[in-house]
Amino acid sequence: MQRQAFLADIFLTGTNAITLDGKLVNVDGNGNRVAPAIFGPDKVIVVAGVNKIVRNVDEAIKRINEIAAPLNARRHFVKHQRAEFGTLPCVRTGTCVDCAHELRICRYTVIIAGTSTRDKGRINVVLVGEELGL
Repeated sequence: MQRQAFLADIFLTGTNAITLDGKLVNVDGNGNRVAPAIFGPDKVIVVAGVNKIVRNVDEAIKRINEIAAPLNARRHFVKHQRAEFGTLPCVRTGTCVDCAHELRICRYTVIIAGTSTRDKGRINVVLVGEELGL
């Protein structure tokens, strides 16, 4: 299914952070969420709550390291009931420590700063006026 996302007409996703100047900042463990946002589907719809808005890329990375990544890792641990996810440092400490764990969920950092002229209108952001997601 992860590979099929590239062939979808429309790819619906979220984001870890949106900067005030419109950059989408995402961290992903396998790339299956960030890669199709960059290339593949004809249309990308990003849905995000106002809790994802940050001033700049530095704040975005801080938000991801301190909120989104640890909570997402913990969600994987609880949802999949796999004890090894509980060994991730961010699950144990509640913050990213830039580990080298084999189950690390933050291997790929992608900053989308816009699209090329050819792809104009491909990525669409729907900002919801409430807190959504991690």
